[in-house]
Order: sequence, then C-alpha cells, then structure tokens
Amino acid sequence: MFLIYSHLSAKGVTASGGLLSFEVLEKYKGELFLVATPVCLLLFIGAIGKSAQIPLYVWLPDAMAGPTPVSALIHAATMVTAGGYLIARLHFLYTLSPLAMQAVAVVGISTAFFAATIALTQNDIKKVLAYSTISQLGYMFFAVGVGAFAAGIFHLVTHAFFKACLFLGAGSVIHGMGGEQDIWKMGGLRKRMPVTFFTFAVAVLAISGIFPFAGFFSKDAILWQGFAMGHTILWGIGFATAGLTAFYMCRLFALVFLGRPKGGEGYLHAHESPLTMTIPLVLLALLSLAGGWIGIPESIKGEDHFFRWLAPLFAYEEFFRKLEARGHGLELLLSIATLLWVFHLGLFAILLYGQKPAAVQRWAAKAAPLHRLVANKFYVDEIYQFLFVRPIGWFSEKILWRFNDEKVVDGLFVEGSAETVGLFGRAVAALQTGIVQNYALFFAIGAIFLIGWFAL
Repeated sequence: MFLIYSHLSAKGVTASGGLLSFEVLEKYKGELFLVATPVCLLLFIGAIGKSAQIPLYVWLPDAMAGPTPVSALIHAATMVTAGGYLIARLHFLYTLSPLAMQAVAVVGISTAFFAATIALTQNDIKKVLAYSTISQLGYMFFAVGVGAFAAGIFHLVTHAFFKACLFLGAGSVIHGMGGEQDIWKMGGLRKRMPVTFFTFAVAVLAISGIFPFAGFFSKDAILWQGFAMGHTILWGIGFATAGLTAFYMCRLFALVFLGRPKGGEGYLHAHESPLTMTIPLVLLALLSLAGGWIGIPESIKGEDHFFRWLAPLFAYEEFFRKLEARGHGLELLLSIATLLWVFHLGLFAILLYGQKPAAVQRWAAKAAPLHRLVANKFYVDEIYQFLFVRPIGWFSEKILWRFNDEKVVDGLFVEGSAETVGLFGRAVAALQTGIVQNYALFFAIGAIFLIGWFAL
C-alpha cells in the first residue's frame, strides 16, 4: 500500500477519493506497471496470512477451538476467503505481473494438496474440516492465479454453503455426543441423528464434487479453466487433490455416521439436535445442492450465468477465446474423468472406514512412520516452535523482560531515580546537625566563597 501510494504520488496522480481506492487504481494501473510485481507479491503475502495459505496456515486449525457457529461463519464462509477476494478485486493489477499470478497459482494449489494430505489422518472432527477449509481456499487461489477469477469467486460462494453446513453439522454431532470430538469414538449416528446425517451427507457430496451438487460445478470450473489456460501440471495436482478431498470427507462421514457404534457413554446419550440447530442445517443443505446451478457450464447445455455475469468485470475477451479454442468436448471429458475419480475414491473410503475400520488401524500401524508424520501435520507446528516461538520467547524473557524491563527501566530509571533523590535528601539532611557552631562555620565558608567570587 505504501509502495502504491508513493509511486502514484511521485507520478503526480491526485484523486479526491484517495489514491488507494479501487476506481483510482484501475484508472491509473498503467502508472503502476513498473512496480506491479512487487506490489502484487506484497499484497499476496497479506492474502496468504488472511486466507491461511502456505506457510501462514497454522493459525486456522487452532482457531477451530471456538464454537462451531463461529467456525462456520468466520472461518469458512466469510473472513478467511477475503484474501482470494482481494486478488480477484485487484485483477487489473495482477494481470500486469505474470510472475505474481504464477506465484499465486503455485502457492494455492500446493496448499490445497498439502492440507488435503493432513486431513487424511486427523481424528478431531473439527480439525478435519479445518484442514479441508485450507485446502478449498487453495483451490480459490489457484483459480485466481491462473486468471479464472470468476471461477474462484464462484467456489467462494458454493464453499460457503457446504462448509458452513459441515461445520454446523459437526457442532450438532458434538452437541449430540455430549462434547465428544474424536471421530473414532463415534459411528452409527445415522439412526440417532437422522436430520444431521442427511444434511451432512449432502454437504459431503457437495464438497467432494459429485454431480449435481454445488461443489461439482465450482470445482470443475476451476480445474477446467486452469487446464485450458495451459497449466497442465497444476491441473494434475488439483485433480489429485479432488480425489483426496472425496476420500477424507467420506472417511469422516463413514466413521461418524456409518458402521457400528463404537460404544461409550457419548453414543448412549446421542440424540438429534433441536430445531434451532437442524433448520439451518436443512437450509444450508438445500443451498449445497442447488447453489451451484447458477453456474452450470455450457458443456452440459447450461448457461453459466455466474461466469457471464462477472465476465465484464474481468475483461474476459481473451479468456473466452482460449476456452472456446479448447472446445466443450474436452471440457466434458475432463469433467467426467474428475467425477469418476472422486466418486470411486469416496466410495472406497466409505466401504473401507464404514465396514473395516479395524483393518485401517492395522495398516496404519504397519506404516507407522509415514502415518505418524502425516498425523502430526508434518511437524510444521514443532518446526515453527523451534525456529520462531522459542527464540522469540527466550529473547522476550531474558532480554526484554529480565534485562531491559527489570534492570534498565525499573532498576535504572524508576528505582534509580528514586534512589538518587533519596541520596540527595539524606546528604542535605546530614547537614542539619542542630549544632550552632557548625552553622556558623558553614556561614563563614559561604561568606568567604562569595567574597572571593566577587573579588576575582
């Protein structure tokens, strides 16, 4: 922001609405051409922190300790998506810098894949959804990074529906289980919590990208447009991530709602949530189903209203030409391939975790080092603790507190100044002896000093 302001000011640009308004930036984007790359990369760093991308993603799973309505609204639907929205809103600057666009796409798809692998082994129901959120945010960044700005915003919209439904569904399960969050202690809840089961299933199908649920249309748009723009390798990573998403979400669904109950006091008291919790779930499930129908692609005889509605904002003429050059046949083929990929991986996870969870635990024990690595989130938190938290903690305690605060501020300035005043007071008090001869002596010395001063 400082770089934009200083550069435009040096160019003599003035505006009544401020130099950092979107309208002014778009009007004078030509003046920012030489600094577009550093400006876009610096803004992207802010978006990385805001939207929990590599390497600043570790705060989001920790934030999930809050209540599920907060997680659903703030950490899934609104706040964390602001980084992707920022880049889409500043598309006129990012299109000036292919390097910045490439950085956004690479970081986004890397985050999507990395977070999806971590979600495969998490046992806390909210932690699975937390890493899923990070992964889906990575999809949004991948979309805006390859120039598919409308597709990124489309996924932002559909993701708000199904992820809010999932988080509130998780809250309903936790409420029904008396506070239990370990998915390995659940199972068979479909009979005890039928409304939560049904709405959660709809949201799982949506995030997995199953036709005709919302996630199918938005995720498919991202993958297709990324492929059509020539980012074949990144598309391949996104394709693999889509399969991982279906696998870990169906794993979660199977362990919570299918199979045999794991027993325990939580299941014995499991019950459906009240209407104040289930009605929002039903509404969000409906949106998770139909929310993507505003963007049905032309390859399956749709109008893609959402894409065409935003097309004028993003000046998509060249983008349209590249998409049309690829043809709807290839788009439909890739859509079918992605659908089959996610369907089979999701079905495999349901069969595996719904019917043979004990076998999965045995296999995990055989691959203990790899499983432990992924389950501990690749030890990123521990690495950050060693590299940043502990050194900063040591510096804060030993230097800023023990030395600077206690010895310099308290010891030298606060207590030292008080001691100095005390010493001066005691020195003056020492002169007050009450002996007349001493006072006469002091008077004589003072008189001699004054006579000598004026004489010289």
